[in-house]
Amino acid sequence: MNKTFYRYIARSFWAPFGFGLGVFCLLLIFGSLFDKLNFFMKSGAGAGLFIKYILYQAPYFIVKMTPIATLLAVLFTLGGMMSRGEWKAGLAGGWRPFDMIKPLLACALLAGAGQFLLQETAAPELYMRSEYLFEGKMRGRDDWQRLVRKDVVFSAGDETFVTAHVFDGRRREMLKVIVSVYEAGRLALEINAASAVWRQGAGRWDFFDGVTIKYAGDDKPAVSKFKEYQSAVSVRPEDLVLEKLVPDGVSSAEVLRRVRRLEAVGAPAAAERTLLWVKLAAPLSNLAMALIGAAMVLLAKKNNRYFSFGLAVGVGFFFWAVIILSQEAGKAELLPPYAAGLAPALLFAAASLWGLRRARAV
Repeated sequence: MNKTFYRYIARSFWAPFGFGLGVFCLLLIFGSLFDKLNFFMKSGAGAGLFIKYILYQAPYFIVKMTPIATLLAVLFTLGGMMSRGEWKAGLAGGWRPFDMIKPLLACALLAGAGQFLLQETAAPELYMRSEYLFEGKMRGRDDWQRLVRKDVVFSAGDETFVTAHVFDGRRREMLKVIVSVYEAGRLALEINAASAVWRQGAGRWDFFDGVTIKYAGDDKPAVSKFKEYQSAVSVRPEDLVLEKLVPDGVSSAEVLRRVRRLEAVGAPAAAERTLLWVKLAAPLSNLAMALIGAAMVLLAKKNNRYFSFGLAVGVGFFFWAVIILSQEAGKAELLPPYAAGLAPALLFAAASLWGLRRARAV
């Protein structure tokens, strides 16, 4: 009997969840349509390219809208049970209120697992393709990922530092380069070159048209010119200057790799650490939304589908805004990265548990 009742409640969850997910994704699609259509029309691109752009963004829409769809599903399911008298029948049959909520929480966790899987697999790559179509193809921005930088300085080892007037990550070359190599804290070698090119096969940077200056104690520095100089600098271009961070175009594993690369060169990584925790905490949003939905239904003790839909939209987007504010606080180092990522879900979960206690459901 227990399993049958649980399955019945769980099955009631998925129809409104699918409906809500579809409607909310369409809302985002229409928003993107009105926001980007003008650029597509001005560029003269065909409808096929625009449709491809929307399809590439669809997994991103699903990831973002899953928590709101979960909230709507809980509101509809519990509201329907109350209007049909099933909630009272369950209580009369000896079921505790929270026992009847558990199947919905299990469904929310399952939806969160699917959201996390999509977030870590297809969604980032397809989102980056959509960004390439819009920024690269439509707006003609060849370097929309900011792989070309000016006046960069980076560490190429414990005592080796490189300064480049221009760093081109697309072509893997540098212009007006100075390499300073230290030994025991003293400058031992300086390479001043017009350009440098990454040799993939050799795994090193080769320098062209410059001079080397060797320092040996108090002796006069030894200066020699070169057309080509094979250096010992072996740091890969992708480990030197990172591309523009597109939060929705990277997985948690890619963000973690980026954090490690930034730490290796001593660069700040607060934004990346915060983003990592935001992504890891994403599945918890579904559980928080399920709990808040249950608390709302039990406190209101009413069922109106139009009201429930509006409530889901309002609360869902408010929750989304809290996530954004918390992430910005983490990026500004006002909150630790783990707090910035976990705080929204934990705050909403705590508020919902308070509501459930008021409704005597826990």
